[in-house]
Amino acid sequence: MDKRQLLNNTDVISVEDANKVLITHKTFKVNEFLKAIVDNYLGKDLGKKWCFEGVNCEVLSPGNIWRKGKIKISLEFIADEPESPLDEIRNHPSFSNTQ
Repeated sequence: MDKRQLLNNTDVISVEDANKVLITHKTFKVNEFLKAIVDNYLGKDLGKKWCFEGVNCEVLSPGNIWRKGKIKISLEFIADEPESPLDEIRNHPSFSNTQ
């Protein structure tokens, strides 16, 4: 099971103080972070396309043909949690699978 999740613009993120970048506070919404990228690096028009609308492009993946579509900057969350609540129990040293 993939632990990756694309975040929505209204999802809230909290990072440690040492990892703050672009935004001075440690808790912020995804759209605040993307807006900071726009304001600090891309500029209003180009940033709006890259972060919110998507930019027309073509993608070539190994074994495939060129595909047309859009690309945009987004944030991805990767959970630290086990895939199943039982995985932690199964992996515990005291758990024995003898039958």
